[in-house]
Amino acid sequence: MSQRFTMFRGGELTTERVEGFSDGVLAVALTLLVLELKLPPGLGNEAEIWTAVVHLAPSFAAWVVSFAFVMTIWINHHYFFAAVRVADRGLLWLNGLLLLSVSLLPFPTGLVGEYPGFTAPLALLSGTMLFGSLTFAAMRYYASVRGRLMLEIVDGPRARAALRRNLIGPALYAVALALAFVWSPGAVGIQIMALALFVVAPPDAHTATNAGDTTP
Repeated sequence: MSQRFTMFRGGELTTERVEGFSDGVLAVALTLLVLELKLPPGLGNEAEIWTAVVHLAPSFAAWVVSFAFVMTIWINHHYFFAAVRVADRGLLWLNGLLLLSVSLLPFPTGLVGEYPGFTAPLALLSGTMLFGSLTFAAMRYYASVRGRLMLEIVDGPRARAALRRNLIGPALYAVALALAFVWSPGAVGIQIMALALFVVAPPDAHTATNAGDTTP
């Protein structure tokens, strides 16, 4: 390891605290997402309540997509660390960037629900998802190539295959970000497609030995 990476290494560490801290941040992010679903005060009758609930449909849709994204992050994160032998400072910083994207997610999610069809909120949401998926791919690259932090069972060909699959998510979210400026339904559709690809992936793609072969 060259000298310029010394500041990112700083010795090997166990992964338990990394996983515990990450789980806590992800749980808080999920809680903050649901806080965006609220009815306006002062509703006086059943009709007004049902009307307000119907008006929440964009917010609910944005919440479902964002919730699924965070869950995908959590599942990938769990299997990824199942194949990580040790952590180091570089992996901790990259994990922090991943958690930064997750922590930011409630803001664009709320904007999409409040201003459905507008370009800026959807672009911010797609951009946040792109940042999160890129950071996860960077974590895998660092742990597999630069840091050599993975278990020995995760061999070179398997690690390279996982890295290639980890680029699918960022590519799709980049397309969603571009579409947000010209065709909002297409951007939403790409977001859903990226999540669906993870859900329908074969079970062996989520085993500890493959450790996060798919990406959110």
